[in-house]
Amino acid sequence: PGPRFDVVIVLLSLHHNLRLRILVGVDGDVPAAPSITGIYMGANFYEREVFDLFGIDFTGHPDLTRIMLPDDWEGHPLRKDHPVGSVPIQFRDTHKVQ
Repeated sequence: PGPRFDVVIVLLSLHHNLRLRILVGVDGDVPAAPSITGIYMGANFYEREVFDLFGIDFTGHPDLTRIMLPDDWEGHPLRKDHPVGSVPIQFRDTHKVQ
Protein backbone atom coordinates (compact mmCIF):
# COMPACT_ATOMS: atom_id res chain seq x y z
CA PRO A 1 0.00 0.00 0.00
CA GLY A 2 1.07 3.55 -0.69
CA PRO A 3 1.13 6.53 1.63
CA ARG A 4 -2.02 7.56 3.46
CA PHE A 5 -2.11 11.03 1.88
CA ASP A 6 -0.54 12.61 -1.20
CA VAL A 7 0.20 16.33 -1.05
CA VAL A 8 0.33 17.74 -4.59
CA ILE A 9 2.03 21.08 -5.22
CA VAL A 10 1.60 22.63 -8.67
CA LEU A 11 3.78 25.59 -9.64
CA LEU A 12 3.45 27.54 -12.89
CA SER A 13 5.92 29.95 -14.45
CA LEU A 14 4.23 32.14 -17.04
CA HIS A 15 7.56 33.76 -17.89
CA HIS A 16 9.26 30.45 -18.75
CA ASN A 17 6.06 28.64 -19.82
CA LEU A 18 6.85 25.80 -17.39
CA ARG A 19 4.69 23.81 -15.04
CA LEU A 20 6.12 21.84 -12.12
CA ARG A 21 4.18 19.25 -10.13
CA ILE A 22 5.62 17.97 -6.85
CA LEU A 23 4.04 14.93 -5.20
CA VAL A 24 4.81 14.24 -1.53
CA GLY A 25 3.45 11.10 0.11
CA VAL A 26 2.78 11.45 3.84
CA ASP A 27 1.93 8.75 6.34
CA GLY A 28 1.64 8.15 10.08
CA ASP A 29 -0.74 9.00 12.89
CA VAL A 30 0.13 12.68 12.51
CA PRO A 31 0.96 13.08 8.80
CA ALA A 32 3.53 15.78 8.09
CA ALA A 33 5.10 17.40 5.04
CA PRO A 34 7.63 20.23 4.75
CA SER A 35 6.16 23.70 4.32
CA ILE A 36 6.98 25.67 1.17
CA THR A 37 6.00 29.05 2.62
CA GLY A 38 9.69 29.96 2.93
CA ILE A 39 9.98 29.68 -0.86
CA TYR A 40 6.46 30.68 -1.89
CA MET A 41 4.58 32.78 0.68
CA GLY A 42 1.36 32.33 -1.31
CA ALA A 43 1.20 28.75 0.00
CA ASN A 44 0.41 30.08 3.49
CA PHE A 45 -3.38 29.89 3.25
CA TYR A 46 -3.39 26.67 1.20
CA GLU A 47 -1.28 24.84 3.77
CA ARG A 48 -3.49 26.14 6.59
CA GLU A 49 -6.60 24.94 4.72
CA VAL A 50 -5.12 21.45 4.22
CA PHE A 51 -4.12 21.35 7.89
CA ASP A 52 -7.60 22.41 8.96
CA LEU A 53 -9.56 19.97 6.79
CA PHE A 54 -7.17 16.98 6.54
CA GLY A 55 -4.90 17.33 9.59
CA ILE A 56 -1.61 17.31 7.68
CA ASP A 57 1.08 19.13 9.66
CA PHE A 58 3.34 21.37 7.55
CA THR A 59 6.64 21.53 9.42
CA GLY A 60 8.25 24.96 9.35
CA HIS A 61 4.98 26.81 8.66
CA PRO A 62 4.97 30.23 10.39
CA ASP A 63 1.30 30.14 11.55
CA LEU A 64 -0.26 26.70 11.20
CA THR A 65 -3.65 27.44 12.78
CA ARG A 66 -7.22 26.77 11.73
CA ILE A 67 -8.46 28.97 8.91
CA MET A 68 -11.93 27.62 8.00
CA LEU A 69 -13.34 25.89 11.09
CA PRO A 70 -13.77 27.26 14.62
CA ASP A 71 -10.78 26.91 16.95
CA ASP A 72 -12.68 24.52 19.22
CA TRP A 73 -13.66 22.15 16.36
CA GLU A 74 -12.53 18.58 16.98
CA GLY A 75 -11.08 16.52 14.15
CA HIS A 76 -10.56 17.11 10.45
CA PRO A 77 -13.80 16.68 8.46
CA LEU A 78 -12.41 15.72 5.03
CA ARG A 79 -10.51 12.70 6.33
CA LYS A 80 -12.09 9.34 5.62
CA ASP A 81 -11.69 8.29 9.26
CA HIS A 82 -13.71 11.30 10.48
CA PRO A 83 -17.05 10.05 11.84
CA VAL A 84 -19.92 11.26 9.67
CA GLY A 85 -23.38 11.60 11.10
CA SER A 86 -22.45 10.57 14.62
CA VAL A 87 -20.93 13.90 15.66
CA PRO A 88 -23.32 16.73 16.54
CA ILE A 89 -22.81 19.90 14.55
CA GLN A 90 -20.60 22.24 16.53
CA PHE A 91 -21.71 25.87 16.42
CA ARG A 92 -20.58 28.68 18.63
CA ASP A 93 -23.12 30.58 20.67
CA THR A 94 -24.84 33.22 18.58
CA HIS A 95 -26.46 36.47 19.55
CA LYS A 96 -29.97 37.30 18.43
CA VAL A 97 -30.18 40.47 16.34
CA GLN A 98 -33.28 42.57 16.89
